[in-house]
Amino acid sequence: MTWQPFSGSDAEWDNLATSLASASPYQTSAWANFKRSVGWSSVRLITTDNRCAVQALVKRFKFASVVWAPGGPIGEVTEADLADLPEAIKTRSPSMVQYLRVSDFRTALPARHKQYELAGWRRPRATLSTAQTLTRELGRDDTLGNGYSKNWSRNLRRGEDRGITASVWKPADGTEIARLHESVVATKGLETNDWRTQSAEVARLLESFANQLVLVKATDAAGILLALRGAVIIGNCGFDFLAATSIDGRKNYASNVALHHLLSVLATHGVTTYDFGGVDYHANKGVYDFKHGAGGTEHSYMGEFEMVKPRILRPFISTMVASRLPK
Repeated sequence: MTWQPFSGSDAEWDNLATSLASASPYQTSAWANFKRSVGWSSVRLITTDNRCAVQALVKRFKFASVVWAPGGPIGEVTEADLADLPEAIKTRSPSMVQYLRVSDFRTALPARHKQYELAGWRRPRATLSTAQTLTRELGRDDTLGNGYSKNWSRNLRRGEDRGITASVWKPADGTEIARLHESVVATKGLETNDWRTQSAEVARLLESFANQLVLVKATDAAGILLALRGAVIIGNCGFDFLAATSIDGRKNYASNVALHHLLSVLATHGVTTYDFGGVDYHANKGVYDFKHGAGGTEHSYMGEFEMVKPRILRPFISTMVASRLPK
């Protein structure tokens, strides 16, 4: 067995995760603490040689458990690590039926895909993401505009000319954030059970991430909230985490103003790389174009793999679980 329990504190886990990789928000103690409020416990494991680690969320049912590790594993992952991971988690959270899914944020490489296959993992029938994102480097805040497309820069100026201003939102109002997300859901016909539309959930998120989350709001001349943009800082990386724009905000290019201000603030905090948090060119080309225009370049990561014990139940459980995993 290559894995052992990680027995350190939350702070020690976060330091470890940052040292192993440009960890996503989903491998932080803050995310585990946030999801604990809705019934997910966490299991943290580290290899015996300290080169690889993973934080997995676990939800127990009567005879089964669902194990979900977004953003992990992290570090130097071997085929043996992947093969031993299900048993290592089962030892910590035993059950008759076990469904495991990981979303590996490491750069996509054929050799890494082969490791998963040889270890018995398979691609899910229904995935939660495309395993595609956009990233950009951040220089000084006065050079950010060099990375914008001409059209993106033009829209930024249009927003500013219409009196849209942006500022760091602290302390942020969870009720207002939820209300803005709710308006987006209603306009676009998205899932109504998104946690971002629940003020209590948003408040818990703000509390869990505390100073790691930088949140910017864009308002009009009357002070009306039109857009928000938030990023979690992990090491020298910023990870796009919250975003919403009202109908009026879209008409007045408030999202451009909000994102530009956010990137400026992150640059002053020493952030050198920004991850736009995932894209889907075919299903949501507008969002792709917006992020690409802001200087994002395409990046493919390993994405999702799953394993079911016993294996014969995989077709049924895989489809059933996909729509219920926390995003």
